[in-house]
Amino acid sequence: MRARQSLPRLLVAAVLMVAVSAGWSWATTPQTIVIDGVNDFLPGNLADADAGDTQFPNIDLGDTYATNDAVSLFLGLSHDPGGWSGVQLGVAIDVNTAGGGDTDPWGRKLEWTLAPFKPDFMFYTNLQNNWQAGYQWNGSAWVGIGTAGPGALGWSTATAFKELPILLSTLGVTAGSTIRWEAWVTQDGSTKGPLDAMANDGSQLSTPGFTLWDTAAPIPMIDLATYVVQAAADPDPPYVTGVQPTGYPVSNLLDVYFNEPIKPASVLANGSQFVFNGGVVVTGATVAGNVVHLTLSAPIAASATLYSVTVTGVTDNANNAIPADNVANRACFGIKDVVFRGKFGPFLAGQGAGPHAFSIEGDQAPLTFDPLCDTGIMTDTGIDDIWQVQVRMLYAGNCAAGTGSESFEWKFNYNCGTWEPLASNRVHTLDIAGGAQDVLEFWWADEDPTLFTTRAVAVEFHVDLNLVGFAPGDTIAINGNTLPLNFDVPSLNELVDDGTGVDVTAGDGVFAALVTFPTGSRKDVAYKFLQNGAYECLGQGDRTLYLNDAVFGDGTNGGPVLTLPTVKFDYCSTTWRDVAVVFRVDFNNTAWENVRPADVVAVAGTPNVDDTFNWNVPSLNVLRDNGVAPDAVAGDKVYAGLVVFPAGSAQNIEYKYLFNDDFECLGESNRTFSLNPDAFDAGATPQVLSVDVFQVCPTATPVPAARFGDLALAQNTPNPFNPSTVISFSLAREGRGSLRVYNLRGELVRTLHEGTFTAGEQSLRWDGSTDGGVAAGSGVYLYRLEVDGQAISRRMMLLK
Repeated sequence: MRARQSLPRLLVAAVLMVAVSAGWSWATTPQTIVIDGVNDFLPGNLADADAGDTQFPNIDLGDTYATNDAVSLFLGLSHDPGGWSGVQLGVAIDVNTAGGGDTDPWGRKLEWTLAPFKPDFMFYTNLQNNWQAGYQWNGSAWVGIGTAGPGALGWSTATAFKELPILLSTLGVTAGSTIRWEAWVTQDGSTKGPLDAMANDGSQLSTPGFTLWDTAAPIPMIDLATYVVQAAADPDPPYVTGVQPTGYPVSNLLDVYFNEPIKPASVLANGSQFVFNGGVVVTGATVAGNVVHLTLSAPIAASATLYSVTVTGVTDNANNAIPADNVANRACFGIKDVVFRGKFGPFLAGQGAGPHAFSIEGDQAPLTFDPLCDTGIMTDTGIDDIWQVQVRMLYAGNCAAGTGSESFEWKFNYNCGTWEPLASNRVHTLDIAGGAQDVLEFWWADEDPTLFTTRAVAVEFHVDLNLVGFAPGDTIAINGNTLPLNFDVPSLNELVDDGTGVDVTAGDGVFAALVTFPTGSRKDVAYKFLQNGAYECLGQGDRTLYLNDAVFGDGTNGGPVLTLPTVKFDYCSTTWRDVAVVFRVDFNNTAWENVRPADVVAVAGTPNVDDTFNWNVPSLNVLRDNGVAPDAVAGDKVYAGLVVFPAGSAQNIEYKYLFNDDFECLGESNRTFSLNPDAFDAGATPQVLSVDVFQVCPTATPVPAARFGDLALAQNTPNPFNPSTVISFSLAREGRGSLRVYNLRGELVRTLHEGTFTAGEQSLRWDGSTDGGVAAGSGVYLYRLEVDGQAISRRMMLLK
């Protein structure tokens, strides 16, 4: 049993009988509930029939139940998130004390200042990843009970009926005690309040006709349903549920957990009733509820074989003795040293002088995801920017099978705040088959070293401000995602128009700067210019640059300086003046060469700024073969037409021809070209495209799928694309993970899939929109497939 599952031993099932604030009550019957996701509560133990009072069934709390046996309180909640992500359930319990907490330990927007009885305990679960945590109010703050993590409370969440067990001894209550409780549905996020609630119907943020998804102010919770703990006999003997270290780092102190409190008088102080294998000797034992704290003669070591503990002679408080059957009185576990090794050179090359610190955050004790940097602190080995830490972990074993295996999630963190930008957490499985030590060695964010420069590259930037205007004293600067560029405002990287440095002519409105990107810089650079601290190109996406260190350098290291062409300020992916384009398509030697006079040949594509060119059918842009310009020769079956793309149109254009309103090349990539306003205009110098052949569309040479372990990720098609593209991939075996799209800053743009992937070849389509439904801007994006700790990524380009 894993560390995070020790709490169900602390917390056993909870069933409730409720007296709501109006004073209602029901006759309740003591029960022992099997925690399996199946509702076996008696009808008389119904606390509230709450279903149907929200706008969406995914956030609706249905029937709720409460009962208890001699050992545990059991709570049952009907709720089905129906595939919605980020849905969470919360439970608050007051044990009839004068105090209690009025805040929320998970930071959700709800509070209890007006409640006549305030919660002494709170329990939460995130249904998306089954993360569970319990808290107790200590008079001034919420403190964790046991270990937080997936399944930590023993809360059954896999079905539409959720069952939570809590030991009565954890709550400090006995038969006849009055407790009060509330359950609610919320979401992941600091602006999320109670969407549905059992007792506080007046506070819930979703009603059948409206839902308030976010709130700046905490929502007052006032009511708690009343339940009286029922008297029940305890005919069942105790049994061992697991072993955990008393604390970390692992030492000579271990805790043995039972399913119920153990009678202190039944445990000998010398610990002789607890027998370990592997040369482990117990020298002392003390009882604390359902936990017996053991002292060993020496610290327990990592081992390639399972440890086991066999318990004899102990009883519960009803004097039921533990069976001596080598099953109920025995538990097995493994101890493993896990070495986390991070290769951070490429990442650190873009982080400046420091200070630098790295940590491992995770959900397997002693690691945690919150708070950060409480453990797992890495140290610099002094070799190639490799950092390392060793953590000793305990994991669950199966005595009957002689096996041990347990998975956990983790990630690198930088300076106690910056997560490595992976689509999901890394996953590792502790397994006895792997021996006494596992070594996990990864690059930060799985970044391929080939994505970084091997020498410094200097780049000349030139930007023309004459179109937008400027005044003496204006500050023109450049920001980006790769040092020495960053996104700080005001920027430290200014351009000049004074004829010095790489600026050619003073006062001509063309500003220039030389920026040197050091060795180890990311080759894909995203950047923008600023005027007086204001960014250009709002809504157009970033400018992009590729540092080809195989060709360019800093002028002193064997490679010439990279000089970029002059660009117009505020025109990153759009044209700065009108451009006329001549389209020409040849029908000769095709199946359509017998074009009749009544037939209509047209062109359509990426919408221009005034929408006179778009994908609409019928097209506004008909091509002719009449010898009238721009058509050269009448009747030669080469059709031509001129389209004006006004200033502000997207520079990268996709298009196809139509014959009688039917598009050519169905199922194939669009044709593409880029408007060149620097060389062409809408007057005497139109941009004349080469002659296309109808139905002969360009087919890119297939790019071999990138492979990593069990994963293969193909190049998206089409690429570049607009408005959508298909990403194909294959898995050698079924697994859990995600396929996500990021921009070059490492920011999440779109989650295409998260959950289970089946084995084999498959594909997903991206429609070019963000998770928020907003159209993504033109530019280079990364798409990343991550399954069961393996990850692979590729680049693609969205052109609008």
